[in-house]
Amino acid sequence: MITEIHTGGTIGSRINEKGVAVPEAAAEGRRPYTILSENLCAEYLNLLLEEVGDVLRDPETEGIVITHGTDTLQYSAAMLQEVFANAACPIMLVSANYVPEDPRSNGAVNREYAYRFIREKRGCGVFVSYQNPREALTIHAGDRLLEHEVFSDRVESLPGQWYGKYSPEDGTYTANPEYGRNESKADGKHPKLSDGTVLWLRPYPGMLYPSIPKETRAVLLGSYHSGTIAVNDGLRSFLKEASERKIPLYLCGLSRAATVYETSAAYESLGILPIYDESPITAYCRLWLRYSV
Repeated sequence: MITEIHTGGTIGSRINEKGVAVPEAAAEGRRPYTILSENLCAEYLNLLLEEVGDVLRDPETEGIVITHGTDTLQYSAAMLQEVFANAACPIMLVSANYVPEDPRSNGAVNREYAYRFIREKRGCGVFVSYQNPREALTIHAGDRLLEHEVFSDRVESLPGQWYGKYSPEDGTYTANPEYGRNESKADGKHPKLSDGTVLWLRPYPGMLYPSIPKETRAVLLGSYHSGTIAVNDGLRSFLKEASERKIPLYLCGLSRAATVYETSAAYESLGILPIYDESPITAYCRLWLRYSV
């Protein structure tokens, strides 16, 4: 038995009389909520985690297909992977770049191959089925996804870390020989998420650091593409506030294979905890889970 869970998004929307895409409640399948995915927050993620956990408790479940919006597809995939990485069946997320009635939409093919992946028993855990324009349909692991580029609806994994691909010519499946599965202790259990638990900051020239909100329990610092951030008085002042409040600071976007710059060598001496070779979205979701109560 394959169970569908509908959450809204473009794949579950229609164009109304004003020309605006609006989400519709699905006629079949389970529906914990119906939103446009830019509205994703702790409330909805808690509902989704509970819904998936409930379905997995049914011994007849062969797989799960979750319809989801593209904007925050990667966040739900990463969160589900953190909790259900060791599930005994595939959990597939599918989305669409355009509403279903638009001939440019990839929603139908994304859903079709999600079902095919489940029936062919290609893997267990959390995956995204998505076809970028003029490319093979790609199966992405839930913990390897990158953020969308600006103005783009392409879905991409970390370089070389896609899970598998279906040929656009004959539908032949090819597993990625370079893909290495991460060991996980995920057991399906999870705390109740709260918004604001992790403060995620991105670098920019002349960056001004904010005061840390009272509900924050951890800070994730993003980096430039080379894994660097400016080490200056603003950072040191921010670190002092975090230290006084016993709030840990993590830095993502680092690679063990990259050049070590003077600034990156200073991070650990400042008490910043490095996160290597991991999708920033996965790092954020993992910290969100770890520091939720």
